[in-house]
Amino acid sequence: MNAKVARFMSSALYHTGLLPVLRAGSVWGTSGVFQVLTYHRVNDEADPFFPAVRTAVFEEHMAYVARTYRVLTVEEAHEGVRRRMLPRGALAITFDDGYRDNLTHAAPILARYGLPATVFVATGFVGGAEVPWFDRLALAFKETREQAITTAWGDTFALTTVQERLDALARVITYFKRLPDDHMRREADRLLGALGVTGRGRFKNLMLNWDDVHALTGLGFSIGAHTVNHPILSRVCAERAWTEIIGSRTMIRAACGRLPKAFAYPNGYAGDYTETVKHMVREAGFSCAVTSRFGLNTLRTPAFELRRGGPWEEHLPTFAVKLAAYRLAGLRGARRAA
Repeated sequence: MNAKVARFMSSALYHTGLLPVLRAGSVWGTSGVFQVLTYHRVNDEADPFFPAVRTAVFEEHMAYVARTYRVLTVEEAHEGVRRRMLPRGALAITFDDGYRDNLTHAAPILARYGLPATVFVATGFVGGAEVPWFDRLALAFKETREQAITTAWGDTFALTTVQERLDALARVITYFKRLPDDHMRREADRLLGALGVTGRGRFKNLMLNWDDVHALTGLGFSIGAHTVNHPILSRVCAERAWTEIIGSRTMIRAACGRLPKAFAYPNGYAGDYTETVKHMVREAGFSCAVTSRFGLNTLRTPAFELRRGGPWEEHLPTFAVKLAAYRLAGLRGARRAA
């Protein structure tokens, strides 16, 4: 189905009042299931190298969610499932990494609609000069004066247009995510040098500081841990993985005076964490952990492999219809697995 047809059908369902029928078909009244939405950045910069949900789109999403779903923090939703006391139509909202626009752009909208959310912060970036390695690469591909580059592993990329630079950035990030973390960081520094954009000064106020984190908690947000330095945990040794997991929890407790209950695996797909990593997260004292694996959460979903995902469509009817359809598909899958 192409995008135009999907928009037309979604609009028809949304504007003719048939969407509640789809929600009813997804066993809307069933309790004990919840979806988790994932966001990263919300702003109006329209920078393709640093993608974000536009503020107006995010507000439309949240207005619809507020009048349609029962929104809880991911910690509350998991606890509700565990105790078999989850309200019907439950949904959780999460943000990853700890970007400052979560406070400046997203939080006022969520507060306006009385919606809680969980912000997973990589604590090594809070209030400091460091930013995630992929943001450093994004800036380098955006601002380099090079018109082409050959990487140390033999790939050559033309860099004459914005689209060529975006394509090169995507391919480099995909390649780096498969490498052991120490190797990846060495290669990233080498590539940044070749691109001639290594400075961090342009990233002032990109990430939250601890005062910002306190402001979020004052608005009813929960703070979850997302490691210290955002390594993919299956790409580091067990000792380093433990340091990243327990270190982030300790830093949040020291700064906020309370222990985080939820953890988010960096990148978070099936190959990005292991059984050993899940055991470490449990041993560190977390009550649940979220992945980037798509799906619906039920009592059968492992507490340390909670599913998350979209939709992220800008077109509100498509967003609304997909949200209901994903729930329906998840419930059918859960029944087949039972």
